[in-house]
Amino acid sequence: MKSFTHCCRHWLTWLSIAIWLPSGASADWFEQGDRIHLQLGGYVHFRSSDNYEGPPILANIELNKKSNWLYGLSLFNNSYGDFSQYLYIGKKWELPQIYKPLHVKLTGGVLHGYTGRWKDKLAFNHNGFAPAIIPSVGLKKGRWATDLILLGDSGLLFTIGYDIVE
Repeated sequence: MKSFTHCCRHWLTWLSIAIWLPSGASADWFEQGDRIHLQLGGYVHFRSSDNYEGPPILANIELNKKSNWLYGLSLFNNSYGDFSQYLYIGKKWELPQIYKPLHVKLTGGVLHGYTGRWKDKLAFNHNGFAPAIIPSVGLKKGRWATDLILLGDSGLLFTIGYDIVE
């Protein structure tokens, strides 16, 4: 497992960039009705494997546009203990006809961090970069939300989030 200080240095660098980017955006880019949503990974369930290193630490920042388009950056330790990132764009569909707080999301983007002996764990991985499509289902009440994210055929991630800017 990577040293704690090495891991923290990467986390702090990426989190600083993720927080700084929205604050530097022009007023035209962030419109009335848009939200910045911060998520933290709470629990993950993996298909059994002796290679998994334990629960990943996940932080995610996401711009939710009034049009339900979303743009985000996830920072996490993957299931093999390596620092990884997911930069994405996606769409959210609210389903009030089924249950008012219910929504589904579908995101697509670039995943980075599966290298070395784990490079073959992602399809189309080239130098640690691979395309990814990630679906989720969740509930939102006020500024709080929770999501269940499908991680390919390997696991499920439970997150909790909060709209830090409305």
